[in-house]
Amino acid sequence: MSNDTDFLAIAICVAVISLTLWITFAVARRSRSADGFFAAGRSIKSWQNGFAISGEFISAGSFLGTTGLIFYKGVDGTIILFTSVISFIPVLLLLAEKMRNIGKYTIGDVLVFRTESRGVRVAVALSTVATGTFVLLAQLVAAGTLLEAISGVPFWVSVLVAGTLMAVYVFVGGMVATTWVQVIKSSILAILAAVIAVGVLAKFGFSLPLLFSSATEHAVEGDAIFTPGIIFGDGGTINLLSYALTFALGTAGMAHILIRFFTVPEAESARRSLGWTVALCSMFYLIVVLMGFGAAAVLGGDGSEKVGPGGNLAAPVLVTELGGGEGTLGGSLALALVSAVAFASIVAVVAGVVISAAGTFARDVWPSLVRANGGAGDPAVEVDEEQQARVARYGAVVFSVFAIGITLTIGDDTNITYFMGMAFMVAGSAHLPALVLSLSWRRFTAVGARWGILTGLISTILTLMLTDALWMGSGDAPLGIQLPVIITMPLGLIACVLGSLLSGRRTDLAVHDDEKFAEMIVRAETGIGAEVATSH
Repeated sequence: MSNDTDFLAIAICVAVISLTLWITFAVARRSRSADGFFAAGRSIKSWQNGFAISGEFISAGSFLGTTGLIFYKGVDGTIILFTSVISFIPVLLLLAEKMRNIGKYTIGDVLVFRTESRGVRVAVALSTVATGTFVLLAQLVAAGTLLEAISGVPFWVSVLVAGTLMAVYVFVGGMVATTWVQVIKSSILAILAAVIAVGVLAKFGFSLPLLFSSATEHAVEGDAIFTPGIIFGDGGTINLLSYALTFALGTAGMAHILIRFFTVPEAESARRSLGWTVALCSMFYLIVVLMGFGAAAVLGGDGSEKVGPGGNLAAPVLVTELGGGEGTLGGSLALALVSAVAFASIVAVVAGVVISAAGTFARDVWPSLVRANGGAGDPAVEVDEEQQARVARYGAVVFSVFAIGITLTIGDDTNITYFMGMAFMVAGSAHLPALVLSLSWRRFTAVGARWGILTGLISTILTLMLTDALWMGSGDAPLGIQLPVIITMPLGLIACVLGSLLSGRRTDLAVHDDEKFAEMIVRAETGIGAEVATSH
């Protein structure tokens, strides 16, 4: 694509971002309290929360990254989309209502409800920051690549703009602003994607067989795009299974997804939120499949140079062609609209991740550093929550600077879907086993939580260093599984169980307090007592 400055694209991007900033400052007053900043005052309706959760998935990872992955790899890329929809089932059955009824602000709050352990909070903070970092890398790479390609703005400037905006959203508007930005972004992006899908189908006479046959004829991989295994290579079935499990189960451990269940007034709203989410994501993912194969059919192998080695520009280039081609008014306008909405989508997602990371620092780390005494017990309850909200605001700025710095060092050649896969892998290995056991197993202890979270996190990082996920196509990695959650998740679960059994009553009496466990079960299943937690 042209590197000349496209003032039309820049103008539309500025207009969309101006709208979201206006919303942010308009709702700023509602985020001044700790409850308002962390949980939007528990005032978000189910449909709003459903749109907001969908916004975390209807993002650059799917709209840009997965479209490019399907363009290059064909049917393998659709596995990510289908398993992402399935991923809401464990969230619904195992976590959503129970976590809402616990009535706090972070997943650390849920894990220490029984343990009151400072160590558990620190472990959760480390894994949450790691997960958020991978997500932010995906989104900021997408932001930089997108703006550079469509407007001529240098990659580093684009990353700085996106990073600054996400810090402003969180610092000024907290969870209220982040939620409304996601709602608006999801609505606009879903409508725009539907229009693009109609354009793709219209180009092939609304005939899916004609579209797919054309994709087979012109795709980079030819007939192979409809044969599973391009991505999974030598790893075969094991690689496919691990890839699917990463996205199917990782959602249930993603902190920036789970904290959204704290924003609704009751557990029933948390359940209804997922209904809206599944409906919106299912529609959008079907459209992404059409876009991916449409890009393969319309752009063909010659389009590789335009979409880049990571495929992240497949969607914008496709839209340009549907609008009449590069250099035409229709093509330029279509590209500007898609790019502006995609950029807004990126910034909205990273804002949600930043508020999650900042919240876990303010709730799970900061109180331990400033607590009034060195005794046992949960330090978060000893520090004023208004102070925690202020710390979270400044923590959001620090985390944004950190993410910008790392993004500028890695460049823009990696498909962003791989980064998202790494985030889901950490979440599924470090968070999910500990959360499920904490909410259901009487003998689960603080030691088990620490062992499980840290084992899941460390094993994920170590195994990723042995895979080809970060160096696409090198073929030199010692481990053939690209996202080895099939190894790391069982390790996290085993560590949780062993840590709990070996610690026993002698070292962790508070965890085995039957009354405390009974209180948690009653609250998680019925919501009785949750009002106390929200007003604390």
